[in-house]
Amino acid sequence: MDDGTYEVRRATLNESDANRLSKWASLWADLLHADQALSERADLPDVLSNVFVRRALWEAAVVCYGRMATSDKRNVDYEELVQTARGDRGAELHKTLMVWRHDHVAHRKSRDLETVKIYADYLDSDPDVLDSIRVRVTSSGGPPMDSHFAVEFAEHVKALRDTIWVNYLAPIAELIATRGPRSSTVSVEPVKTHELAIEQILWSRTSGTGVTNGMQSTS
Repeated sequence: MDDGTYEVRRATLNESDANRLSKWASLWADLLHADQALSERADLPDVLSNVFVRRALWEAAVVCYGRMATSDKRNVDYEELVQTARGDRGAELHKTLMVWRHDHVAHRKSRDLETVKIYADYLDSDPDVLDSIRVRVTSSGGPPMDSHFAVEFAEHVKALRDTIWVNYLAPIAELIATRGPRSSTVSVEPVKTHELAIEQILWSRTSGTGVTNGMQSTS
């Protein structure tokens, strides 16, 4: 591996602590996705031509956040994370967001967040003449972008990301670095052109723990 200044030999770690680290990193990346979706949504002009993009970004943020509680692959203690990051208020907001996820975004169960009406239109000039049958689907695209709920969601996601970094990512990486990796396989895995890669520096021989993370992406 060559970053332009020096070369290093990259090895993939497969010890238990590395596996634990990967689960928290996966959640951190999902929260980053949610954060970016909310940021993009907040920057969009509130006009009719953006309504589907705004809805897509809101639903993307809710889905990415919701995987914290629904992913069997990760199986991390997200409840402790939420409580540590934001206390009881965080736990309350988490429940609200999961209602959005379960009842509307993922399954369209909520009658409050989506209604479907079927109409028969008759001519005003001749009330017995059927003119058309129409359907109207009214579905929430998320709260107003400047609402307290939307703003707090963004703050909530950032608080969780910061807590994951401080309480899990950096400490586990330092543990592995201090102890010395116990198992590894040499590998070079280039990022495919259709993939998004998020790379964080958790520990560095020159800076130790907590250096500014680097992010690389390919889309």
